[in-house]
Amino acid sequence: MRRPRLTNLLLAVPLLALVAAADAADCVRPGDRLVLVSTRPVGCTTDAERLAEGVFAAERAEGRWVATPLGEALGSLDPAQPIVFYVHGNQIETAAARRRGRHVYQRLIRCGDDRPVQFVIFSWCSGKVPGLVKDYRVKAARTRPVAWQLAWVLDRLPSGSRVGLLGYSYGARVSSGASHLLAGGSLSGLAYPGCSACGVSSMRAVFLAGAYDACWNATRSYHGRALDKIDTLLVTLNPRDPAMRYFRFVSKHSNPTALGSFGPRGLNAEQAARVRLMPVASAVGKSHDLYDYLGAPGLMSSAWRRLTFADGETAAPREPTLASAG
Repeated sequence: MRRPRLTNLLLAVPLLALVAAADAADCVRPGDRLVLVSTRPVGCTTDAERLAEGVFAAERAEGRWVATPLGEALGSLDPAQPIVFYVHGNQIETAAARRRGRHVYQRLIRCGDDRPVQFVIFSWCSGKVPGLVKDYRVKAARTRPVAWQLAWVLDRLPSGSRVGLLGYSYGARVSSGASHLLAGGSLSGLAYPGCSACGVSSMRAVFLAGAYDACWNATRSYHGRALDKIDTLLVTLNPRDPAMRYFRFVSKHSNPTALGSFGPRGLNAEQAARVRLMPVASAVGKSHDLYDYLGAPGLMSSAWRRLTFADGETAAPREPTLASAG
């Protein structure tokens, strides 16, 4: 049996330490809030009444989740402080969504500063479906109504809220779709009508291993209005990620390139100037593991500045813009 290389073992140490530290420090910083919003109890419905009755919400307090009415959980968020939504990826069960959400929160605050943050875990029905390709395609289809659900949740935030969207893999697909809907777009006829949206005064986004078509954010494309709602977007690039390499199998009728491989395509100059690119292939390599992305040098500190509006966009960005990249 071939022994693992020492270098591989050494690279695994920071990842194991990250998970262990997050579990050991299962607490919320003073001044922060950690909230869970789960649409799993209502499946993929886009019926507003069913959502209002069935969406589950809870807040982390003293090491446990305390169930809270959805209206109270969202309505009590402070619009004067940044609100970060973490949207997980595919094949994540209920307990894993909560656990990983806590780990992402812990990693984010360790890479940030002492300003308070309100962190919301958005949990959706992404449990595994038998058959690898079937699973990818079924979940890809689900992201359409789930994007509507996220838009519905965001529309219930207090007026003046500043929102950061942190989407991983299919979570990026959901986040981009929700932004498109809130800007007045539709997804194959599914629109979000009467958006008062919104209470959201400003929105930033960070997409890790984005699992959606790289052309979708172009004007008049499927998510073509997402960047009307998103002020700045940070995208990780890793063409070595197997999920990015095999993303083309998601579609039966085309051969799409994933956003997380090379970044968005077809943007106009104004849109491209607001997109930041962060290559992470050298750090993440042939992996589609969330924790490998969280451990990429400099990534979460950049995510913190974006998502919490800590940069103010007054300094020159450290990451290349899409416009400067080509």
